[in-house]
Amino acid sequence: MRVLRPRSEEDVRRALIEAKEVLESGGLVIIPTETVYGIASKLEFAEKIYEAKRRPRDKPLPVQTPLGRHREVGEFDEAAEALAKAFWPGPLTIVVKAKPWLPEAVTAGTGKVGVRVPAHPFALKLLELVGPLAVTSANLSGGKSPKSAEEVTVEADLLIDMGPVEGTPSTVVEVEGKKVKVLRRGPISEEEIQKVLSALRS
Repeated sequence: MRVLRPRSEEDVRRALIEAKEVLESGGLVIIPTETVYGIASKLEFAEKIYEAKRRPRDKPLPVQTPLGRHREVGEFDEAAEALAKAFWPGPLTIVVKAKPWLPEAVTAGTGKVGVRVPAHPFALKLLELVGPLAVTSANLSGGKSPKSAEEVTVEADLLIDMGPVEGTPSTVVEVEGKKVKVLRRGPISEEEIQKVLSALRS
């Protein structure tokens, strides 16, 4: 696995170009996000993430998108849109109805997709270059989410090491109408989420 440790602006620029080339050729890239290190693929190559992680095939893959392009992959109603506006870029994954074109390897046949816009500068720049990506934590299924490159336990074609990150996986919520179910607790609290939704109801 090739490892890049970009530190200067020029290093970052070169790492972005190389990561883009790997992804567009069907490869896997491990990238830092503000929450954990993630393993990423283009959506049409998402099957490779299951193989790398030994992930159960009935477990959908989250999708990360550039800011403003989330509606390309999911159906965002008023409540979901309000949460996206309030917390993105940031550590909130919003589960919504998937667009019909998404590969089954992403949705695992559920008809739903978890969407997030990450706040890490490298991840955001890469998404702006290549568009939406399947991204999930870079550990073997059931293992600990890595907060540094040293803790990564899966193989990929390229690893971008930019030092330690927060290490707390995102909050995951499912939105149906104005009802929101918290599927995984994380950095954004249920109270913060309900505050946004309360403003919609008032």
